[in-house]
Amino acid sequence: MGDNWLGPDTCGVKLAQFEQMTRQMTQAAPKLEELADQLWQSLNGAGVSTAPAMEIKRIAAWASRAAADLRRRNVLAHNLDRQKLAFTISRPDGTYVTLPDRYTDQVAYADGRRVAGLLRRAADGDAAAKAALARVNPEDITPAFAKALLEALGPEGVVRLPIDLTFHLGGDIKQHRDGVDNQARDARQALAILGRSLALGTNPAKRSGYVGQEYLQRLNAAGRANFPPQSRPPHGVVGYQSLSTLLAAAGDARFSAEFITTVGSGMIANDRTHKDRHTWPLPDLAGRYGLGNALDPGTTKVVGGERRTDYLVPLLNAAAASGREGAQALLSQRPFGVWTHDKQSKNATSTLEYLLRDRRAIWGLTDHGDALGKVIKTASTGTDKDSERIAFDAGKVLADDARKYYKVAKVDGDWSIKLDDGKKTELDALSGLRPHMADVLASHITKVNDEYGVSILGADRSRAPVSDTDLDYLLLEVSRDANAFDKLLNAQIAHAQVDIQQAAATGDRTRLKNAVVANAQIFGHLLEARNQAVYAEHGRVEAVNKELQAKVARLAAVISDAGAAGVGSRGGPVTQLAYNHLVAKQLEKVAAQVTKPLEQKPDAVTDRPTTNAEAIEELFGQMLASSLVKQPEVTGKELRGKPFATDDEPPRLRPLDSLGPEQYEALLRWADDRYSVRELQERAGGAMATGISQATGHYRTDDGRFNAEPSGQR
Repeated sequence: MGDNWLGPDTCGVKLAQFEQMTRQMTQAAPKLEELADQLWQSLNGAGVSTAPAMEIKRIAAWASRAAADLRRRNVLAHNLDRQKLAFTISRPDGTYVTLPDRYTDQVAYADGRRVAGLLRRAADGDAAAKAALARVNPEDITPAFAKALLEALGPEGVVRLPIDLTFHLGGDIKQHRDGVDNQARDARQALAILGRSLALGTNPAKRSGYVGQEYLQRLNAAGRANFPPQSRPPHGVVGYQSLSTLLAAAGDARFSAEFITTVGSGMIANDRTHKDRHTWPLPDLAGRYGLGNALDPGTTKVVGGERRTDYLVPLLNAAAASGREGAQALLSQRPFGVWTHDKQSKNATSTLEYLLRDRRAIWGLTDHGDALGKVIKTASTGTDKDSERIAFDAGKVLADDARKYYKVAKVDGDWSIKLDDGKKTELDALSGLRPHMADVLASHITKVNDEYGVSILGADRSRAPVSDTDLDYLLLEVSRDANAFDKLLNAQIAHAQVDIQQAAATGDRTRLKNAVVANAQIFGHLLEARNQAVYAEHGRVEAVNKELQAKVARLAAVISDAGAAGVGSRGGPVTQLAYNHLVAKQLEKVAAQVTKPLEQKPDAVTDRPTTNAEAIEELFGQMLASSLVKQPEVTGKELRGKPFATDDEPPRLRPLDSLGPEQYEALLRWADDRYSVRELQERAGGAMATGISQATGHYRTDDGRFNAEPSGQR
């Protein structure tokens, strides 16, 4: 028998019979132990196997443990029956008491049912019920409590309660009644209790508290319903508006993937049905009843009034907080359109595409896509195939849309990217998503490099998730945000550092040159995307150039050991993951270093570069010098006495950010004499120029006849 032979979710007992069984098991355990001892002595004396005696001894030990467990449960069952806390099940053969596993679970279950009643009374304005609810700490809610509360209210009650609570609060706010701050506090408390219970009780992982899949389906049906039943938006409330309010009220409680898939997909499908109505998007209850900041955590002074809200924002925040499984389940849904002959029709729109494209203008009215960016990042920053698919599916949508907003036209005699002033609002409706999308691309920077590499080599792109043209338009969209551009730049620096260090470790000059050229070309694509994005609106290319030139002055300290040893080829899946891990680790170093104020490094290793080409060449010089000086053939004897080496035995390369200008120049001269670093630096500058030309070659007029000119030529 397993340890869960008396499961609390499935077992009920008759008190008298259960007590008798407990007594019998208690008596049986020592008798079995005695029998095992006697049998062992007899078998051992006869010189035969004692295995039968050992088996009885094992059963005796189990019986002893089971007897102790039964005695504990028997006491609990009688206590619960005496205190009227026991829950009974009536069957034709008698009345059974639910068998408790832990007394605390049973008490919590009873508390949950009691609080359900308090919530109903509080919604009706009962002051005593509100006072009692104030003593319940949402953080202390257990799965057993949550299950009892949800079962007592039922799915429709869970949806109706927030409506009742906020409707009355809205009336008090509009009438400027006294005590509205306390009323709002009481409403927030009640919603927090119900929201946290909803998260715990709908999570299959919480076995003792899970209400079941059928409950989730009924909850989803209640979400689709209208309250009152005959109402239609903008009159009345759709149940999903109430559930959205509970998602926000749940705080940091995690909702399960099952909840996100069942209820979340239902909320998005319902949103689709409202797309062409003047009520789109549906607000949450705070927006529906003009509650202003009344439901915001920490509010002490209520300021009511209309505030644009969107009932999908709390859902997306909850999906992001739920983890990768839930976020992927939500974004991978294809609830719209039809399927024919195992192929999806053109009308079948994925949830991801719907949220990014169909809803683009709507996000501009609320959080500008910040919540959407969070859930995309959660779903797509892993190393699994689904993460990669979602990352580049999102990138493809954003790239296609960027073509609508950034147009190539002749301006002052030059072919340039121009941003239509009338479309800026629509373009920036997803401005809050850009930093998150930069994080997504940074997490897949190796794949981004590989996809550009496929295009450069002219390989078959039939299986590529995006084209190199798509990537350039995606970079144009994302790098419009300066912080997002920084993240992409840091990621490419990290990738280049690992690539160069690995190539240097092989001692293969050709491989090292190829690594320099490939990475420098992608720097060209990235820098030109940022230049073009800014120039399209402001014509300030020089300001963007200075951004990079200032950054390079901070980057010397990031050029350190990237852990290339032991990784070897990037051919197989295991080594690919290892390579990605090294890039991620190096990105952490880069991100940490570039956030340091320049004033903390008064002895900058080099003067600031004056052009982008100089900046890239300087950066590659640092990478090459630090990588090559660590090669096995470079002995301590060779470093001894060098101004850029330590006084240890054997000597080591000093941290680059600790070198003064003369020490740094000495390092570059040494590296150049031994490895021709300056030649590789020049190749990096030329490769960056090639990347710039490739990028601008992709930014073309609608008829494809003309392309934008590189920003440096203006």
